[in-house]
Amino acid sequence: MNRLAYLYLLGILGSLLPLSAFGLTPTQIRLKTEHDRVLNEMNEKDAGGKPSDFDDPRIPPLLKRGWNLAGEWASEYIEHHKALKATNLVHIFDSFAPEPHGVKSKYGDFLEYTDYYFEGSAIRISSSTYVVRASYGYWFRSGTFMVIARNRDGHFEARWNIEDLAEMHYPLADELGRWGYLVGHAYNDGPLFVDRLIPLAVSRNGGGRFLVNAHQGADGGTQLDQLSVWEWDGAEAEPLLVEVYEYAADYGGLSYDGTTVRIKTKEPLETLFSCGMCADPRGIWKVKITPDGVQNRGHRYLQPEIKWADAFLSKLDKGDETDDLASDRVRAAIESAVKGIKDENAKYGIAPDQFSWGMLGECRVISRGQHGNFVISVDEGRLTFRYVMRGGKPYFTDFRLN
Repeated sequence: MNRLAYLYLLGILGSLLPLSAFGLTPTQIRLKTEHDRVLNEMNEKDAGGKPSDFDDPRIPPLLKRGWNLAGEWASEYIEHHKALKATNLVHIFDSFAPEPHGVKSKYGDFLEYTDYYFEGSAIRISSSTYVVRASYGYWFRSGTFMVIARNRDGHFEARWNIEDLAEMHYPLADELGRWGYLVGHAYNDGPLFVDRLIPLAVSRNGGGRFLVNAHQGADGGTQLDQLSVWEWDGAEAEPLLVEVYEYAADYGGLSYDGTTVRIKTKEPLETLFSCGMCADPRGIWKVKITPDGVQNRGHRYLQPEIKWADAFLSKLDKGDETDDLASDRVRAAIESAVKGIKDENAKYGIAPDQFSWGMLGECRVISRGQHGNFVISVDEGRLTFRYVMRGGKPYFTDFRLN
């Protein structure tokens, strides 16, 4: 029998055999059937032949129902698999929902979907505690995560989920409130979904801990993610750290060596600005995780010269005191350069208050040390700075615009 004939026969047999023949429990069969109905309702097409967006009133209850079913499915799966391996947890939802089928986009190296699909997996954070992630989407994705642990009767169930916490925090407009259901109701451009789940070493008091890196499904070259670290106390997941960060789409990444989380970032600017697809100003954010807690080691610019120049120019723009940052000669040189640009702009009807150095280009470091020299390219030209370190901070001694 050739391969095509074999696959055809297998498909016929699959349609005739009951789901129990594939090792599903009666509860899993019920959950799968109910979840199929949820997906079918999500994928009802509008007049334009597309599924409704997240902010359609029909969708939030369906999302919540689907996530609840996913929690029940994961609990049932864990309950009936005594020796779970990491590979089982990655594929915990294989029989729960159809595999997503995307088509390569003509706009880039990514897949496009025309129907809602479900995606999820799980990790173990202690001997009998698991964290599950689940999401739905076809353009944007909306996700959740939950803790599966034993109840008072000793059976596994979804004991906690981020959505309940997010509902309380949304009116506060804080980081936990980002876990809303809808595109229209989320901060910035879209809802969060879990990009990575990482189990962490238990805390000093034995609590299971885990890391969530969540992506906000926004368009554009600069992406926004949320990093959070959690500890399970047996009843609630307590956030130990919740913070958002940005990175360029082609320059990003998170690594964890068992102690320290390192994240490639795109750091903020005050006066200069960077294009959406540009990676600069590049940075590294470090978070150290020890048995005693979480230590936020902060962000570091890979080229601190960009930060120094931007902060100095920002103070000048605001009219703040800069005696501790630069000599009078440097300040006068920059003020003269700004006046020249504004005078030139006026010839084209550009008001003085619309002045901008323009978009950040290359930063070329010529020398570093006690005495340093660097050049930053912007739309208005090349800004050349010389400095001397005073008390660990740069003090600008010379400036040229060419």
